[in-house]
Amino acid sequence: MSRGLSDPKEMQIIYDISKNVYDGNYTVAYALKCLKGKVKGTDASIKMYSNIYSCMRRGKCYKMGTSEQFTKFLLNSIYRDFGKLDYVTAITAVKGNYAYRKSVNNSQPGLIRACTESIAECGLALVYENIPTANIASEENRLYQGKKYQRRHTMEKNIDYESAIEDGFPTSYTLPINPSDFDTDVLELNIQPPASILNVFSRLSYKPWYAIAEFVDNSTQSYISHSDELSALPEFEKLIVNVKYDAEANTLTIIDNAYGMELERFKDAILLDSRNESQSGRNEFGMGLKTAASWFGKIWKVISTQYGSTNKYTATIDIPMLDKLHLQNTKIYRDYVAKDTHGTEIIIEQVTKKITGSRTIGKIRDLLSSMYRRDINNRNIEIWFNDEPIVFETYPILTNFRGKSWKKDLNFTVDFDSKIYHITGFVAIMNPGSFPKAGFALFRQDRVVIGGTDSNYKPAQIFGQAQSQKSLKIFGELNMNDFPVNQAKDGFIWDDGLEDAFIDALKNNIQEYIDIADMSIKERATETQFSNQASSELQQNVTASINNAFRIDSTDNQDNLRNAQPDITIKEPSPQKGSNDATAETDLTEYIETVLNLEKTGEIISSVRTYSVPINSVMHVDFSVQWARGSNKYWIQYTETATDKYEVLINIDHPFFMPFTKEDGFQKVLEKFALSFILAEHQAKIGSNKQGYIQCSVIKNYMNKYLEKLAEDN
Repeated sequence: MSRGLSDPKEMQIIYDISKNVYDGNYTVAYALKCLKGKVKGTDASIKMYSNIYSCMRRGKCYKMGTSEQFTKFLLNSIYRDFGKLDYVTAITAVKGNYAYRKSVNNSQPGLIRACTESIAECGLALVYENIPTANIASEENRLYQGKKYQRRHTMEKNIDYESAIEDGFPTSYTLPINPSDFDTDVLELNIQPPASILNVFSRLSYKPWYAIAEFVDNSTQSYISHSDELSALPEFEKLIVNVKYDAEANTLTIIDNAYGMELERFKDAILLDSRNESQSGRNEFGMGLKTAASWFGKIWKVISTQYGSTNKYTATIDIPMLDKLHLQNTKIYRDYVAKDTHGTEIIIEQVTKKITGSRTIGKIRDLLSSMYRRDINNRNIEIWFNDEPIVFETYPILTNFRGKSWKKDLNFTVDFDSKIYHITGFVAIMNPGSFPKAGFALFRQDRVVIGGTDSNYKPAQIFGQAQSQKSLKIFGELNMNDFPVNQAKDGFIWDDGLEDAFIDALKNNIQEYIDIADMSIKERATETQFSNQASSELQQNVTASINNAFRIDSTDNQDNLRNAQPDITIKEPSPQKGSNDATAETDLTEYIETVLNLEKTGEIISSVRTYSVPINSVMHVDFSVQWARGSNKYWIQYTETATDKYEVLINIDHPFFMPFTKEDGFQKVLEKFALSFILAEHQAKIGSNKQGYIQCSVIKNYMNKYLEKLAEDN
């Protein structure tokens, strides 16, 4: 027998904590935290002490061993706190432990001494030999659950239990109650069809991420179905599903703190020919756990406790052993836990589909994050893989193009084979694009069936070739709860023409997005640069510059009235005679035709921008300006449609400007330069002589003057 626990202070601390666990006040996890640093020993040994206390309170044979001193301490404390009835029950459990140890050739006489000395120290008139012995656990063994059953059934049967203690019990006894009132510790479960079928599961065309998803489906659905009950618990913050592969031990473990399972639901999880009664939700087929576990490894174990129950169930499926011995039965073991315990643990041993290699692990993380993106981002759910949380980052959406954000909600139906299929979700354009992330994620029950990095749905009828612009930028999420899904839940059953009907309907609903996605970045940038919004913003900026540059101060009004013409002196050339007059007229005609009346440029690509430039307090020049493209010959074309009114086209395709058109602020510079140029010519013409000649320096001087006024630092 172990002699590790002998310190009375430590024994009292463990006793008090164990009592709280038994009464349902503490969870085991919380109890271990309370004992941290207060007592010696590992978590496993501390749990063992708590289990021994629990067995003593129930009169249950236990197989763990502890010190003689601690055994006596527990007996004395139980008598002090709960009285003779519970005390006798505790000795029954100790005698069961002694009988078990003797049966395995590990007799512990210290247990007898602990009992007899405790009886003496408590001053009780009990004969150790006459106290019954708890039977060693077997399939036929029936247990009672502490003093509640003892007292209730004693009263019903009018049995004088107190007298029976004084008179002594027979060595073996059965309480006079209906055996059906109690659950067995060990339950035989027929797992037909034959266990050899489990070997077939290992050859299924699963992928590791889809197999793991089967376990996560069960956990998340358990939480979703009971979220109100779980969320009401003070100690429950969120669902946590922890998936971990231990390469050294070659085990895969999945642990959750969801609602858990009681016996009937637990059986369904084990039985091969059983399926979920509701046949809805993520675990609608009821085959996910057993198929995925059998695919992953040769031996798998399920442990579960439903919230509000004190029963913990454990079952192990050892496929090689069942197959070798041609067995069709397995055992479900029941143990007792605190009422606030809940959740399920799955342990897969001798894993045949090993999760090694950075590429495989990365793929699992990517696919799980995509599959459960809504759970992770919208619900109180955390999924961990190999001690790292699974996260999903939303994709960037194209915004501020044609004045809107390019994401659209979808809600349409497909009428196929006399049935209506309803689809909701959204389509969007990604910016910047990504070939691995583009495409549709197809959801069912808020879980991705098709989709994920490099695995999104991209029908050629919509996305074209693999490297197309559409295949780079279109993405979305579609809810398809009405569509039939295969048992592996990694695809839809729609090869009968349903998929083609779905694609046609989807394409009709997103045609505008297909067209926008087909535009190159350059095409989109060009359109954005010369859009109505850009034109309007430019007009506001240039107007502000004009108002600032040509502001007419009230103190200057009289001077401006007296000097309506700019202060630029133009020297008239000497009068010419004869043929020179004809030459002058020819030159003037050529100037007007080649400079003032240029041929039209191509396509107009912007809205009209209007400006009014106050030259002085009595004169202003009005402009209507647009961008044009399609000609490389002229940079500007303008026409004086009325006195002091101009229509202007600025050709952004001119080779001189092309390298700068995408530079920030260039449009504003070009706009002000063009206005300054026309104003300079306008003023030069006003100051010319009667024959239309303009001195060569006049336009330059006016240009310098107006550019200085419109400079950014003004």
